[in-house]
Amino acid sequence: MTAALERLALRIDPRVLSIAVGVLIAALGVMGIFRYGHKAELRLFNLDGERNVPATFSAALWVAVAVLALLVARAGAGKAWAVLAIPILFVAADEFAEIHERLERITGIDWQILYSPLAIVAAVLWVVIGTRLRRLGAGFGLFAAATVAGAVSQVLEKLEYGPHDEIRPGFREMVVSEELLEMIAALLLGLSFLAALKARSPA
Repeated sequence: MTAALERLALRIDPRVLSIAVGVLIAALGVMGIFRYGHKAELRLFNLDGERNVPATFSAALWVAVAVLALLVARAGAGKAWAVLAIPILFVAADEFAEIHERLERITGIDWQILYSPLAIVAAVLWVVIGTRLRRLGAGFGLFAAATVAGAVSQVLEKLEYGPHDEIRPGFREMVVSEELLEMIAALLLGLSFLAALKARSPA
């Protein structure tokens, strides 16, 4: 099963993948913007929703990234890749089910604080993986771009609400930008890991 996935991944053309996924992300962005004028009809395209088209697509992207991380680990790049797959899979689940929003509502504690232990572990793994990509000479630029896109999306999410969870001006624009940046981050990270897999695997 894993060997078959590796063979499939190695046959993927990164340029074709970038265009295909990029077009889908752009389409979801357009539908997400259009949705605000047709709330009832297009609720399945609400970028800030759960268990709908954008959430499912985003979760699937992150699952694919986790699988690629596992394949890179299998190719002999180190156990850190396999460990990183765990928080990535959690991100996929969170995208689909909005776990952090639910926890924040239940506990009354900001989700960034609740997730801080996981964030610290992920940050350490992130540095390790980034260092190894740089040494490998494949995918580091994409990894850095994914990091920037992800960081900007988290800043936007923080800015969407005030200190008492009131919606701030520009909320819709920030939500659309945040969600699209998260998808772009997943795409870039996946391309980075794919580059690493191709570099580690024999031709």
